[in-house]
Amino acid sequence: MKYEYDKEADGLYIWFVDNIEENKEDYEGEIWPEELKNEIGLLFDKKGKLFGLEIMPASKYFEKVKLDAISSESL
Repeated sequence: MKYEYDKEADGLYIWFVDNIEENKEDYEGEIWPEELKNEIGLLFDKKGKLFGLEIMPASKYFEKVKLDAISSESL
């Protein structure tokens, strides 16, 4: 599992695959459930398997200290 935080977009990305670059070609689409008010997206591959989450605005759901730590680790 890999975590990425984009400070400018305030987006947290959680990948359930080892190498996201290799899996991007299998990306099929995303679903933004209405119940989550378009803030948490489910990312699926062409086989319909969940391979990631997109959370925006991440600061609504996570403490800034934790997001900053994720951002530092991603560099």
